[in-house]
Amino acid sequence: MIDRLTALLKMQVPQRNRGLLFASGTTKPTGDGYQTGCLFQKTDGGNNTALYVNEGSVTVANFQAIEGAGADGHDPIVLASSTATGIDFTGTYSANALDFSDATIVPSGSNGPCLIRAGTYASPIDYGASDAQSGMIRLYSTCSGDISSYDRGIFVYTETTGAKGAFPIAGLAEANNTGTGPKKLQAGQFIAHLGAQSSGATLSTAVGDTTAGMYASWFKIAGAANSVCASGSKAACIWLDSSMGGTMSGEHYGIYATVGGISPDGFIGFNTSASGYTQFIYADATFNSGAGTCITTDAVPGTNDARIKVWYDGKQYYIALWR
Repeated sequence: MIDRLTALLKMQVPQRNRGLLFASGTTKPTGDGYQTGCLFQKTDGGNNTALYVNEGSVTVANFQAIEGAGADGHDPIVLASSTATGIDFTGTYSANALDFSDATIVPSGSNGPCLIRAGTYASPIDYGASDAQSGMIRLYSTCSGDISSYDRGIFVYTETTGAKGAFPIAGLAEANNTGTGPKKLQAGQFIAHLGAQSSGATLSTAVGDTTAGMYASWFKIAGAANSVCASGSKAACIWLDSSMGGTMSGEHYGIYATVGGISPDGFIGFNTSASGYTQFIYADATFNSGAGTCITTDAVPGTNDARIKVWYDGKQYYIALWR
């Protein structure tokens, strides 16, 4: 009889184990008699509370809600698991493993909807007190193409067509401790390492390629021939903004540079074959005001008009300036 019924319903003959595979009612069962994987339909349920699956055993049921599309068709699917991996992608893909191209979100601030979210500013993901390195996202890849190509681990393109600004990648590192604080607080870390895992690794000659080289980061600004930077605007490859407050008992710099291994050819290297620089340093009056006075006008008579102050090895030195 059961074989005939399952054939009519186009379903597999269920295993003749003890316990139900389907049940319904107004009260979610918790006891004996429901096989693992049994579906329970809560007849007075609502959005995300109408369908449950038994994640327990046949002797002790543990029905958990199956959260899916609700009345609006956009309720999330929640994966709650204590296993090592929640979603595992395997195999070879000739297209995107995940594609959000047809997704549309309605912006409503930093706590509003986005394509991928983990926590909020007021309620971030808590790593606890572990000293182990982990992180939100870790990506490892390798490539072996020829020298005419390159791979980008992460590429972000952001276009603005109005007055709103664009920040394709942004980071914020905050220390909010009340006791002993961290030794490192860095919003970004970029390292280019030659031969970290392979002795004899070589950086090839640039051979006329002005973009070639080994750099921890490449910062570039560019404008089309018909583009305009309005009067009063500013453009620079790097903006350094020091806005420290509080008590500064340590050292404080605009740029902090260290050297290890081979001595560099210079602190700054210039290749200005295109147009060169109008000024080596261009500064307004605030550059030399208040406690930050780094140019003194107490010139040595007959020798210079002013002097740039340089502190070296515990002694004050000066670089003469003439006009």
